[in-house]
Amino acid sequence: MARRQDQVTDTGKITTRLRPDVDRRLRATSVLRGARISHLINDALDAALPSLPQIRALLADTLAPAEEVAHGDRT
Repeated sequence: MARRQDQVTDTGKITTRLRPDVDRRLRATSVLRGARISHLINDALDAALPSLPQIRALLADTLAPAEEVAHGDRT
C-alpha cells in the first residue's frame, strides 16, 4: 500500500460523535494501514464530498431561481 505524502494544514478542529461500530472500524483501519485517523477521515470526506467547482455549480443552480423570482423573470 502506497502512503500518501500530502501536506496537511491544521485549519481547525471538528468535533463529532461517531457510532461505536464506526469508531471501531476507523481505529482498526488506522492500525492496519499504519495511518493516522485524521488522514483516514480526510480521505473519506474528500471522496464523499463534492469538489469546490461542483459546490459552486450547485449554489448557482440553487440561487438562480431565487434571483429570477426577485427580478420578475419567473416562467
